[in-house]
Amino acid sequence: MTFLYDLKLLLSKILNLIHKAFYMYAWDYWTLAAVIFIISLGFLLLKHFMKRNKKAFQIIALTAFFIYVAMVIYTTVIRRSSDESTAGLSLIPFYSYKMIRDGNTEKTREIIMNVAFFIPIGFLYCLIDTRKINYKKWPIIAFSAALSLLIEIVQFIFKLGWVETDDIIHNTLGCCLGILLYILLDYMTFNERDF
Repeated sequence: MTFLYDLKLLLSKILNLIHKAFYMYAWDYWTLAAVIFIISLGFLLLKHFMKRNKKAFQIIALTAFFIYVAMVIYTTVIRRSSDESTAGLSLIPFYSYKMIRDGNTEKTREIIMNVAFFIPIGFLYCLIDTRKINYKKWPIIAFSAALSLLIEIVQFIFKLGWVETDDIIHNTLGCCLGILLYILLDYMTFNERDF
């Protein structure tokens, strides 16, 4: 019994460390930007070094995409607890900006983090299959908007936080920035056009 208890305790500590590492809302902006940039660049370099084995790289990119989407769902829905005092609804688009104008500095941080949270979704999507997907970006933009909407609906139903139209807008913007980051870094790094 002590072995199972120790194993459960170890797994709990590992999951807690992973959560702390991926809890972006606690990071400062520069750390967040550096982590996103370094990981994105790392994926593009991996793509370059695995260019002879494209199938294996696509499996890696697809796996990373699904793991990240699962992490987003875990962080925004599963890990949260229901609390009526912090639950609410705001369907007015761009209402966050009025709150910022009124002096709410935490809202600025929340907007930046909502945008940053979905950057990897757009970026990883572009890595999956560069020949077929890169010319059609709208499916991932629609997917990120639908995922964000689903998260907001679940949060509203189970009272898991403040539900805002702005969150959907900022998450979708983050996906678009992830696509732009991919295009920019792909252009700047090694690619087949350079050879």
